Amino acid sequence: MRAGRIPPAIETIDLDGTTVSYTVRRSARAKYMRITISPHNGVVVTLPTRLRRYVNPDKLLKEKKEWVLSHLEKLPLPPAPSPIRDGSTVHYMGREFRLRVKSGGLLQGCEITGNELRVTIPPDFEGDLKEVVREWIRERAAEKIGREVEKLAEQIKVRYNRVSIRDQKTKWGSCSKRGNLSFNWRLILFPPRILRYVVIHELCHLKHFNHSSRFWDLVEEHDPRYRDSITWLKQNGALVEGDLR
Repeated sequence: MRAGRIPPAIETIDLDGTTVSYTVRRSARAKYMRITISPHNGVVVTLPTRLRRYVNPDKLLKEKKEWVLSHLEKLPLPPAPSPIRDGSTVHYMGREFRLRVKSGGLLQGCEITGNELRVTIPPDFEGDLKEVVREWIRERAAEKIGREVEKLAEQIKVRYNRVSIRDQKTKWGSCSKRGNLSFNWRLILFPPRILRYVVIHELCHLKHFNHSSRFWDLVEEHDPRYRDSITWLKQNGALVEGDLR
């Protein structure tokens, strides 16, 4: 969802003996330098595009070091990854499902029944159960996101080139100047309105390849509650994947 911006730069700084990684971004909408901290994006320093390129964000971080360090300490940490097993909890489309594993089937596969995600594996299965579930969810993500892109592109009246589903670590979606769209498969874990917002965001870049006021007006036209989705992603985006990490 950073299409149209200058690619962010990742830097490090020492704050009272703590090495802090941070991302530098430029925004045409920003009026002042600012620092934001979230579970998914970490520390981000946003610079207005009108500022000269040699502006050093280190000065701002050092001035606000006590605030930065205190907020990093309060930052919720995602649960440590662990092997999934029968009884584990899996998120899908904004809901929690209990994983039920059945060994002895002739074919390997997954299906949702009620509040359960049932996984069938052969009796001689020696693979990674987590990867079986992840692969099934990625396939559902490709289907769901593909349908959303097709439907919403018609609604927004834009044409796109290609859609790809990726295992991105730092962003939920992107749009290239050639009209190629890329989405994070983890969007299928979130409530449908969040996935819809990200698709709308990237499709709107096909009309406005920036983050200008006209771009955000177009996003709001098709998703009046988009600000709620942005807040949700900042607060929950890094936590929902859980045991599937």
